[in-house]
This record gives sequence, C-alpha cells and structure tokens, in this order.
Amino acid sequence: MKISIPKEAITQIMANYNCSEEEAAKAYLDAQERAGDAFQSFLENRFSSQKKMPEPVEPKIYTPKEIKKHLDKYVIGQEEYKKRLAIAAAYHFAMIKYLREHPEDQTVKRFRKKNTITAGPSGSGKTYSVEVLGDLLQVPTLIIDATDYTEAGYVGKSADDMVRELIDLAPGHNREEQSRFISRYGGLICIDEIDKKAKDGSLAGHDISREGFQRSVLKLIERKLVPINNPYSAASQIQEVIDRQKGERAEKQDSMISTENILFILGGSFERPGDNLESIVKKRLQHKGRVREDGSVEIKGFASDEKKNEKSQLKNFYREAEVDDFINFGLLPELIGRSPIRTFVNLLSKNDLIRIMQDTKDSILNQYKMEFKLFNIDLDFTSNAVEYVAEISENRKTGARALVSIWENILTDFQFDLPGSNFSTIKVNRELCEKPKDYLLKLLEKSPFVDFVENFKKEYGIELILDEDVQNYFEHYAQQNNLQISETLKKFLFGASALNYMGVRGTYKITKEMIEDEKYFDKLFAIWYENQKKKIS
Repeated sequence: MKISIPKEAITQIMANYNCSEEEAAKAYLDAQERAGDAFQSFLENRFSSQKKMPEPVEPKIYTPKEIKKHLDKYVIGQEEYKKRLAIAAAYHFAMIKYLREHPEDQTVKRFRKKNTITAGPSGSGKTYSVEVLGDLLQVPTLIIDATDYTEAGYVGKSADDMVRELIDLAPGHNREEQSRFISRYGGLICIDEIDKKAKDGSLAGHDISREGFQRSVLKLIERKLVPINNPYSAASQIQEVIDRQKGERAEKQDSMISTENILFILGGSFERPGDNLESIVKKRLQHKGRVREDGSVEIKGFASDEKKNEKSQLKNFYREAEVDDFINFGLLPELIGRSPIRTFVNLLSKNDLIRIMQDTKDSILNQYKMEFKLFNIDLDFTSNAVEYVAEISENRKTGARALVSIWENILTDFQFDLPGSNFSTIKVNRELCEKPKDYLLKLLEKSPFVDFVENFKKEYGIELILDEDVQNYFEHYAQQNNLQISETLKKFLFGASALNYMGVRGTYKITKEMIEDEKYFDKLFAIWYENQKKKIS
C-alpha cells in the first residue's frame, strides 16, 4: 500500500524537533493515526446520546388515593391540600389518556381542566408537594416564580416562555419530539407567588407587571398555541428568513404546541403590607349573615368579643376564601374562574416541624447523617435538639424552609473542622444547638479566645492580645446574656477590623476600657482618617 506524506510537513517536523527524516515520517504517521482515532471518538461522544437515548416511557396513571399516599411520605399535614392536588392530577392525566385512546368519543371534546389555586403561608409545602407529585407522575413538571415574568412584548421573560421551559424538561431528541411528548401525555406547571402579580388597588391604569401578566397566564390556561421556539430570538428570526428564501415553511403542528394538556397549579401566600387575603376573608365573615357560593345563607350566632378573638387567633381564614375574596385581593375574575379547585395550606406548628424532620422520607436529619457518614462520623440527634430547632423555626413564621438555614448555622463549623479528625461520633443535643461554636471548641479542647485571635490574625495579619482581665469580662458578659463566648467576642471586637485599614501590624493589646466603649474603634478610625487628610493637604 502506497502512503503519501507531504514533504512540507516532514521538513517542518525535522526543523521543529531536530530529528531525522525517518523519525519525522514515522511521527507524522503515528500522529495521523491518533488524530483519526480522536476524530472518531469525538463523533461517537457527540452523537452517542442520540443513538442510545431510550424511547420515552408512557407515564403511569394513578388514582387520587395512590397519589395522596405518595405525598404523605414527604409532606406532613396539609391533608386537604394534598387531597385536592391528588384529585386534580389524577383526573387530568387520566382524561388525557382516555381521549388519546378514544379519539372517536365526542362526549368530552374539550374537557374542563382541574387547574388549582392554593393560598397559605410561605414554607408550608405548596410548591414542594408539586415537586413530589411531578416525581411520581414522571411528566414534565415546571415550578416557576411569577415575579420572574412579565407581559409578552416587554423586557423580561413572558408567560409563553414557561411553556418553552416545560418543553426543555420533556424527553426527546429535539424540541419537536419534546413538544409532541407533552401534547401526547401532558405536563404540569406550578406558578408560585401568583399573589405578587395581583393588581394593587392603589395603582391606576394598566399594570404590565401584574394585571398584564395575569392575562397572559389566563390565555395559557384557556388553551393557547405557543411557538416551541422563541419567535423573538435572533436564531428563530434568522431561521425564518432562511426558510422563506428556500421557499420552505414548517408545519404548524411541528412549530407550535397547545397548552390543552398542561395542568396549572397557582399558589401564593396572599400577604402584603396593610392588606392580605385572610383579612379580606375575616372582614366578610364578621357579618352575621353571608351568602355562600352555592347560594345558601349562613347565619352566625352572637358571641362575646373575647371568644371571637380567641377563635380568630387559631383559625385559618384561607380555608374560607371564596371567589370574591381572591378578586378583592387583586386577581382577575377570569383567572379565578379558570381555576375551579381552590384549596389552602396551614401554618406549620412546632409539632409539624418536628414530624417533618423525623418522619418524612427525605428527612433533613437523615441527610445530615449521610453527609457526616461520608467522612466516617456518626451523628446522633437528641429529641431536645430537634425540639429546639422546631421552636426557632416556628417563631420565624417561614415554615419548613427555615429548618435548613437553622441547621446550617448550627453545624457549619462542625462540618468544616471534624472531617479528618479523630471524632467518629457526635451527639447533637440542645446544648450544642444553643452554643455550637463554644461546644465545638470545647470538644477540640481549644479556648474560644485562642480561636478568635488565630482567626483574626489569619484574616488581618494582626495578633490581638487579650489579657486575663479582658477574658474575664467577656466570660461574665456571655454568661449574663446567655451568649456564646465566641459570639460575644465577635460582638465587641467587630470594629477591630479598622486596625487593618489604619496600617497596624504585629500585635495589638485589647484593654477593658476599649471594649467598654462600643464606639472605641469607630472613634479611633475617625481620628486616624482626619490626620490622613491633614497630611495630604
């Protein structure tokens, strides 16, 4: 077999690497062979996902009870919400399957979707339940924040972009296949913080960020054809010009997707300064007679103001919200009308939060145990530690989402210092939770004063001198105010960072007079700054 080697290539190799003609020729052939292998490998990697991608699996249909049972494993309480969410999802996707398999049945040509609107405190499980639901149903599920979107035609993401983002989550080799999957099997879009798009009664005229967005969502819920590619993007516009020049035109069914089979879940806390959904409901219920949605009249009896106040503090008024209450809050009547299922979530109690940490399938405590176990450390959470964290979270009124931040604040230093140490077991009790930094330093047999001085020197290059009198002062203050010593040091010596900007180097002695004057370092820096200005002038 005759192989041709470019003379220029051989000459260049000989010049660059100071080798013989024979060595250069062999190196050239070896390089060509490896380049060919690399070329083939690149093509295999680039297109292997398309070759090996399995065919999309048809999502399974579940009964409402099956869905509710699955939600119970992950979401504590909120029984009414989980029940209604299960009903909406079960019947929606079952109907899609039936109509797909029986196209000849004209009984329900355009079925009424069970779009759902949910009201209730933040962090109570509204969106998390939808996440868990999507995992079970295995249909494309998109959860978005309404505040990220605006009315079509204005700067920012439009409501139509939600549908395109949902398409991105569907299986398929390209957007056409992905959109066909949703058209065939359905999808789920949860719009959180919809209350932030409620029209503010104090504003006059058309509000593009609120009422305009609601109308855009209304069109989606009412079944709208949406381009699967953003028509305003540069790529789409260039492709359109090319197609026109070629005389080609994409079929409408390939370039558009209908929102017919997409179930919408709308949720929000419905709270805002000076006005919220609960207060609107409460005012309405204060009347002795009211007309219910079914036309019946409820007559309320007389009760003392004291008893009324006691009941009001415990009552969840979200459960009593009706169409007019949502409209009075600022949602469009048409949007409420297209959301036939209205439900609520309750504010989580201390007991709920304890159960969330201990009884759910994806318990946060089990996650921390797993994380520490990666570094051969066993965590043991005591009941009083769990109760302590639940108490803090309940007081913050931010629901279950506060649990992660609280535990992170408690365990951060342990996560940093313990892996690679001799500790193999840590008991997380209330004492540790209340004063984590001091507890850790005690475990490490390290003084909080030494730790603070070392960290300050690493940060600013200055070694603080804390004599016995100063240390006693800090210890006494911490004990009197139920604070950690490390926390007390940060509180009193926060301003000491100014020494770094004043050019101080080496050691710096902290006296009792300095820490008794909380403005000491501010005053010191102000004097230094004035002197610097005088020197410049």
